[in-house]
Amino acid sequence: MEKSTRDRVLQALMRADWISGQELADQLNISRTAIWKQIAALKEDGYIIEAHKKTGYHLADRGDRLTPLAIQHYVRTDTLGQQIIHLEQTETTQRIAHEQAQQAASEGTLIVCDFQTDGRGQLGRTWHETRSAGIAMSLILRPTAPLHQAGQLTLLAGIALAETLRTLDVPATIKWPNDLLIAGRKVAGILTEMQTEADRINSVIIGIGINVHHTQFPELLSDRATSLHLATGKLIARAEIVGLFLNTFEPMYKKWLTEGFASFVPAWEKYADRLNDLVTLRTRQETVTGILRGIQADGTLQIETETGLKAFHSAELVYWTEM
Repeated sequence: MEKSTRDRVLQALMRADWISGQELADQLNISRTAIWKQIAALKEDGYIIEAHKKTGYHLADRGDRLTPLAIQHYVRTDTLGQQIIHLEQTETTQRIAHEQAQQAASEGTLIVCDFQTDGRGQLGRTWHETRSAGIAMSLILRPTAPLHQAGQLTLLAGIALAETLRTLDVPATIKWPNDLLIAGRKVAGILTEMQTEADRINSVIIGIGINVHHTQFPELLSDRATSLHLATGKLIARAEIVGLFLNTFEPMYKKWLTEGFASFVPAWEKYADRLNDLVTLRTRQETVTGILRGIQADGTLQIETETGLKAFHSAELVYWTEM
């Protein structure tokens, strides 16, 4: 990905403790005046940069940015996140990702934004947004896999996100099939959509929303939603979360392409919320109560009822009463 002059200046500041304006100019082959202008622009963007006549410039605070450069500072992947499109605001990253996929965007292209005006979750529900407080991202994949296996990528992304958050000491659990919880409250959601052509997958777009710095929610959500900050008291950089997720998800995705989902069942059950507890599950046809016994090799949910073990491919675990 070609970097702008501003990104190149920022990257140089990230690599050094203190660096003089002349050193920056020599490294980047631009004038001292250009360096000064880019430093001023970075300060306007929210970066805290100290300046000293003798020692030069020092990046005191990288800020909480979702720019490509901020994310790629953490990325250690071969494919995922090598192309990043950042938007300050958009209706939904899923729509942008669909457009990019139709325009032959490469696999691994990531769309991120600081504020979605029309974010959505599973079953068309609205995803609550607070400007610059959360993560809204959509990842374009082009798997060579049968259509019926595409839904497994939702579960795979859930495992990767749970592992990412636990790496950051956040005790996240997975609510089948597409939510992540902390102490029973939703902190993240996953929405997987497909583009198909002639009975084959053209692209799979994995949309992920994460509540990071939120300090409050609307009354309707106050008993069922949380954020990383509310749950842990921590201030975790959003770019770090995105980068670590990509690093975790990529090897899992490669393994899934060659071996399928069966080997990931133990990992999913390790993070599963209410495993071996009584749950209520709702489908279009019925509501079922039973013991959650895990998932099968293809990702279907297993519920033990009074009449025996039942498997569900498409359903919703009911945790909260809808108002």
